[in-house]
Amino acid sequence: MRVLERLGLGTALAATATGVIFIGACSQQVPGTAEVNQSELASYTSEVAASSAAASSSKAAKIEAANDTACDGLRSANKTSVTSFNAYIAASNDQAPDADAKATDAVTTLRNSAKDLDRKITADVITDLSVPLRTYIEKTNTLADTLERRAPTDELNGVIDTFNTAKDEAIAVCTPYGS
Repeated sequence: MRVLERLGLGTALAATATGVIFIGACSQQVPGTAEVNQSELASYTSEVAASSAAASSSKAAKIEAANDTACDGLRSANKTSVTSFNAYIAASNDQAPDADAKATDAVTTLRNSAKDLDRKITADVITDLSVPLRTYIEKTNTLADTLERRAPTDELNGVIDTFNTAKDEAIAVCTPYGS
């Protein structure tokens, strides 16, 4: 046999002997009864409860912040939309030469405001808010579509009424949230 083969064989025999010794040493049982260390158990239980409370508090804070952001988004979107739309209504009522341009501007503003609000309605926003906010977005887009095709006044007024209803409901549910 070569030296390397003998060395390898020797190493394998030594490893086997060491394993047998460890297995033999681990086969003995220790006498006694297992008992819980009450002070360590109390400490562990306290840590788990504190961690759970912190996680719950963090999640609640995240939901609260999402609700505030969504409702602040509603207020901002509504202010911008209504201002732009009312500028069109005033120009239309006065038969101003820029009434058509103001209508186009109102359509763009309504759609952009709806998109901005939609981005603020995250998965963390509670359903009691997200549903009326999404309805408001839908009615805002319907108003933009109706104005864009320059619908007759009676039709536009009906769409304005449904928009205002959705707006009022969204604002009401947002009362406790945001600034």
